Amino acid sequence: MRRLNNLVTVFTAITSFFFGSFITRIFSAVDKCPANNIGRSHLESNSNLFLMVLVLSPPHNAVQRNTMRATWLRNARQPLHQPYYPEELIFLPVYSSNGHLQVESVAQQANRLKQYMDWQKSMLTKDPPRTERKISVKHVFAIGTWNINSTVHAELQEEQKQHNDLLFLQRHHDSYGNLTEKLLQAFNSVKHHYEFSYVIKVDDDTYVKLDSLLNELVSYDRKILRNKSEYGHDPVPQLYWGYFNGRATIKGKGHWKESNYFLSKNYLPYALGGGYVLSRKLCEYIVNSSQLFTHYVSEDVSVGTWLAPLRHVYRWHDPRFDTAYKPRKCQPYHMVLHKRNIEMMTDIYDGKLCSGTGSSSLSEYYYDWTKSSEKCCDSLVV
Repeated sequence: MRRLNNLVTVFTAITSFFFGSFITRIFSAVDKCPANNIGRSHLESNSNLFLMVLVLSPPHNAVQRNTMRATWLRNARQPLHQPYYPEELIFLPVYSSNGHLQVESVAQQANRLKQYMDWQKSMLTKDPPRTERKISVKHVFAIGTWNINSTVHAELQEEQKQHNDLLFLQRHHDSYGNLTEKLLQAFNSVKHHYEFSYVIKVDDDTYVKLDSLLNELVSYDRKILRNKSEYGHDPVPQLYWGYFNGRATIKGKGHWKESNYFLSKNYLPYALGGGYVLSRKLCEYIVNSSQLFTHYVSEDVSVGTWLAPLRHVYRWHDPRFDTAYKPRKCQPYHMVLHKRNIEMMTDIYDGKLCSGTGSSSLSEYYYDWTKSSEKCCDSLVV
């Protein structure tokens, strides 16, 4: 009986060995299949990044991605040559006695823009000392790769081989209706693979004057780090920087239709999706809480709604972000410019201020945080 038990044990062990080998070979074959490997990006960790540039791009937009690489993204690899933007011109919010983060008034916003324009002009009329500073910036193009065909797959693999800057989201089917899911997957990937201080999310038809944005963001970061102790027991403000809208009505039809937005008559204030900056802690909060959030159709509406209850969010409304669904009248102080085609991007990079944009019916406004949604955006920039 004991010999029979021993034979059974040996037979079971041999069977398990061969079965395990068989399964391993199957899984190995699956791993070698290109359709599965398309979703696996090789992301190199970097612990010293200051700014992560996250571009949401659909699979077929290789021409747009190449234009961005050939224009403003080239500046990510070059040192800043501008003098530091004066920290005394940087607004830092403080907490009121009841624990609320105080907002920037319309007068303060107008004064801030004037000061920036004066400083910008002064840089053209004199030759101040310029310190070369290497600010670490990394960009990635987030692309959904679920169910793409073999031709597109091959093109993306070739593009990745050449540039190594594609972030493949293997569980995401790229479409407008899935944009919020795409943003969450992209945030999750960059959060886990990179250490960065800030992230700017843009579309692949957005042009960023990266040197200007970085210069001011560095000054802001230096100032808030120096003043960190002044916040005492209150949390240090976390940055949410863009061009805010608080009067947008909830869309009831078309691509933007929202069937599950019941919080208010209008969307809660949100930074328009052509481009906005978040501090790392806000990015982490969004990723870590994503399973609890309602996911709305528009990713920019979603981000604004998710961050709305947090008392330590510094919502920096900035008219220099031209990030609506069509360009506003072109201004020399604009630093984030949405809805720019390939020709416009090339012209802006070559120094032409207003290539192809003409005038726009959209008014430029300061945000009045003390007013209701109907009147929040009536203080026009003149």
